Amino acid sequence: MVSAWLISGGKLASDKALVDYVEEIEAAPVRSYVWSIDGSVACMFGAESVEFAEFRKRFLDDDWIRANADHPISYLRAQSDQLLGFQQTIKGRKPALLVRKRNRFAIIPADAPPATRKSLLQNL
Repeated sequence: MVSAWLISGGKLASDKALVDYVEEIEAAPVRSYVWSIDGSVACMFGAESVEFAEFRKRFLDDDWIRANADHPISYLRAQSDQLLGFQQTIKGRKPALLVRKRNRFAIIPADAPPATRKSLLQNL
């Protein structure tokens, strides 16, 4: 959401606007962060001026997004959702192994059976 705000013309409160911290919660460390936004800046969407509180409200409101599908905030939200989905997919995957031999290479899936690995390596 913060990147969507900045893309829209919003500003951070300072050049050190991100506070990253670790807190003990139920005997386990939990990492969190807080962004400081410059509340005196409003973004312009056509003739409409939107302050951060309203931007945040709209960005997080699924009903508003559906009702205003052609609004730039809705496009920014869709891009944000898509990026988060990609990130979750990547986090859940095992990386493949890239093996190079001279000017040839093989990409071996992490869960490839031994016979497939052997075949791929023999073809190098």
